[in-house]
Amino acid sequence: MSYLKTSNIYGYRSSDGTFQPLRLDKATNSIQTIDYAHHEIHAGSHFFVTGVQDLSTNQVLDFTWVMPDTTTWTHWLWSIDTEAETAWYVYEGAVITNALANTVTPLNSNRNSETTSGTTMKYEVQANLTAANADTDVTSATLLKSGISGSGKGKGGEASREYELILKQNTIYCMRAVATAAGYIDFDMEFYEHTDIA
Repeated sequence: MSYLKTSNIYGYRSSDGTFQPLRLDKATNSIQTIDYAHHEIHAGSHFFVTGVQDLSTNQVLDFTWVMPDTTTWTHWLWSIDTEAETAWYVYEGAVITNALANTVTPLNSNRNSETTSGTTMKYEVQANLTAANADTDVTSATLLKSGISGSGKGKGGEASREYELILKQNTIYCMRAVATAAGYIDFDMEFYEHTDIA
């Protein structure tokens, strides 16, 4: 992209070869921009999954997420809030032995867009860690992140990923929460899908 200067106003040459001036906010005369993830919302390539689950002690909330074997890569952010002490894990390279019971349909953040996600996500609440491992094997998976949310003393906790992960194509991910104590877990996942051109 080349930048031009005309009459002290900077602009840029767009992909169709035409000159486009930079636009200013009328009230403040500041240049208005949006970050790339916000751009993906406007483009209809940004999705979200959110919900809440009540877990009993030792129950496991598992998500499996299959990335397609394409160069359209998923850029992922997530957060969880827990009422009680909960251990959580994010694995790369899990093996699905038995498909989880429930299919998740990520929602498009641009509610005017009919574009759907190219990924496949499922979830299930398992009775315990043994049952979870029987359906989703993480023995040889790479543990990307883990921790404990909540103090176990009736105080809730939060865990999140501040910077996006670019997920590996043709790979299965598992996000797992294990309830050390009974309580609710709120989860929020946001991601956009971008075709790599490097």
